[in-house]
Amino acid sequence: MSCLPFLLVMLDIIARLPPKNVAQCKLVCKEWLDFILERKFVRAHCHYMRASADQKLLMVGWKTIKVHSLNYKSPGFILPRGVSRPFYAHPSRMFFLETLDGMLCVCLQNTCELVVWNPLTTKFKKLANSNSQGFYKVDSDALGFFVDSSDDYNILHIKRRRGTMTVYIYLMELNSWRTVCFLKHRPYHHYTYLWSPATFCGGGLYFTVTQCHGRSDGLTVIRFDVNSKLFSELCFPNVYDDEVSGSLVNINEELHMYVCIGNYDYRREIVLWRLKNKSWMKGHVL
Repeated sequence: MSCLPFLLVMLDIIARLPPKNVAQCKLVCKEWLDFILERKFVRAHCHYMRASADQKLLMVGWKTIKVHSLNYKSPGFILPRGVSRPFYAHPSRMFFLETLDGMLCVCLQNTCELVVWNPLTTKFKKLANSNSQGFYKVDSDALGFFVDSSDDYNILHIKRRRGTMTVYIYLMELNSWRTVCFLKHRPYHHYTYLWSPATFCGGGLYFTVTQCHGRSDGLTVIRFDVNSKLFSELCFPNVYDDEVSGSLVNINEELHMYVCIGNYDYRREIVLWRLKNKSWMKGHVL
């Protein structure tokens, strides 16, 4: 072992281990502990875990939070293990907003504070400050979790209050908030528009923005470029109906959208569309 390069051991051997074993490796020495907490190791570990047959599912109950192991190669029941919370919050009072590389962005219902939490390392960070930044309203705000060109984790917070919109970015490396500009002369700040959770794909965060009536002419896709920090609008797939909704999904680093035609009681059609060169291509009908 003493002849093996340190990075080879950490990134090609330790990073392939299940989360429970990685957590045990933190006890070997301070050098291992510090490296396991670095973004480089977290990114490598998440890459191997996504390619593994053994996947983890976080289940939030009324009183507990548990991790279930799902293995498609050897299906069978495995007892879930509980997850301890290093901050005070009842599971029923937590809103799980976004996840990235094993980290969760959570809103605490009692205080509206945003928290970034890693269940594996138990590390967490509350993002709220005295300038009223980092406070989230579930029924009006939107949020995205991404990695920028400097390899830093960022939170995009679209904050709507009293008919106005302010957009903030939290930079984890600097532990600070900054303000970015939104599209000018657009109506999306109004409460009649509903924002979806963000989908991170190909250097951008994507949101569907829907007017309350749900008609196809009131649907738009908003893109936030994580490197230039600029917003832009994309057209919705070419669908015309009185009842339309869309859900974005990242499939192999390509943006797709499931478009549902009809109301929730009676779905007439579900179509998978793929975004290519800023245009939507119709795919499978489900």
